[in-house]
Amino acid sequence: MKEEVKNLGYLEGLDPVELVAYPTILILILIWAWRKSKQRSPMEPDYKYFFIGVLAKILGASAFCAVYTYYYKGGDTIAYYESARAYVNLLFEDPTSFWTAYTHGAVEENMYLFKSTTGYPWGYMFMDPKTNLLIRVITPFVLLGMNGYLLSSIFFSLACFTGTWKLYRLFCNYYPDYRKYLAITILLFPSAVFWGSGMLKDTLTFSSVCWLVVGFESFFIRKKRSISNILILVFSFLLLLLIKPYFIIAVIPGCIIWNFYDRILKIKNKLIRVSAIPFILVFSSVLGYVILVNAIGFSIDSLLEEAVVKQADLKREEYNGNSFDIGTYEPTLQGASTVAVPAMVAGLFRPFIWEAKNVVMIFSGMENFFVLVLLILVLFRVRVIGFFSLVFRHPIVMFCLFYTLIFSLIVGLSTSNFGALVRFKIAFLPFFTSALLIMFFEASRKKSASRILRDKH
Repeated sequence: MKEEVKNLGYLEGLDPVELVAYPTILILILIWAWRKSKQRSPMEPDYKYFFIGVLAKILGASAFCAVYTYYYKGGDTIAYYESARAYVNLLFEDPTSFWTAYTHGAVEENMYLFKSTTGYPWGYMFMDPKTNLLIRVITPFVLLGMNGYLLSSIFFSLACFTGTWKLYRLFCNYYPDYRKYLAITILLFPSAVFWGSGMLKDTLTFSSVCWLVVGFESFFIRKKRSISNILILVFSFLLLLLIKPYFIIAVIPGCIIWNFYDRILKIKNKLIRVSAIPFILVFSSVLGYVILVNAIGFSIDSLLEEAVVKQADLKREEYNGNSFDIGTYEPTLQGASTVAVPAMVAGLFRPFIWEAKNVVMIFSGMENFFVLVLLILVLFRVRVIGFFSLVFRHPIVMFCLFYTLIFSLIVGLSTSNFGALVRFKIAFLPFFTSALLIMFFEASRKKSASRILRDKH
């Protein structure tokens, strides 16, 4: 008689079998990454950092699993894993029922296809279309990981690393001299490595937004209208739409501005270029709004109402005082505008170091302090006017800042819990820090060039 599989919501420890298999699989993956890095880096210098990126992703996934197994002792990631494990068990026990459950999604009748010997998906996740989709995405990786939490997480995070790697290469195409520093902000940024390496929505959505940006740049900016780029755009857009629609709200306006402004920069007449900027900003905003309304049924009122509800929910006592408060506001544009500044500050820079109440938050506070210092250094070096001048000379930087500001505002308005805030921020922090880094070095380069010219005269 088969043993009953139970959901505990936590793990009593990592499976001894996968702990034994872990070193072998780790060595094999690293050998593959090392060989790929060595073979391709002579012709494609970006690949010099491929190995370190893969290693960071594996270590991030390993640390994530250890923290949620031994420190937090449970969480949504364990629930995702246990739900996907039920699908894998059902595959071996009854392939026909598995195919029905896997292809039909969040249908209540499909819960009865699972048995005590396969285990059951968590009901609240199974019946939510967004979490149900993520469970089904994770299932092949749990199968590949032999039903082990650690190995499944590593395979899942490596698959999602493809989006991060493509984003890094995109930035390197524009700024090849900054490869080493971009590797830090995109491939090795601590919070993105840790929170973007577990079996959570955040890992998949961050990878998807990276793919969406890469596909957009290739299709619209470089005009490579290939089938593969169309598929990348459609698939990444649908994943974001079905799992976290507000990503679309944040990324689409910035992409549209990037596309139009990139064309404006090709105009030789400076007066016409400068005069076109307000028009481009207004037109892009209107076009973005129209696309959002028609593509995802976007409504500012419903978005704000949902944000107010989420913010109130995350202030509950169950979160052990790990909450913050930007102030109450009415779910209207006027109401949101009264707390827009503290919302953005929270999204960009909180938790501050003195607000940290555990080890994880301390590391996040240190990281936020670094980001704030980097912003201050850029402003100190170029001043306010120089800041905007730099932004308008670099369309990809303009995109990063628009995307960051919109996303941080959404997160700040809808989140009042530091634990959730830290996870959500990984979606824009690599973009934001990369933009600041580019501005810092571009300003330095401009000053060096001016000094050389001055010395010659």
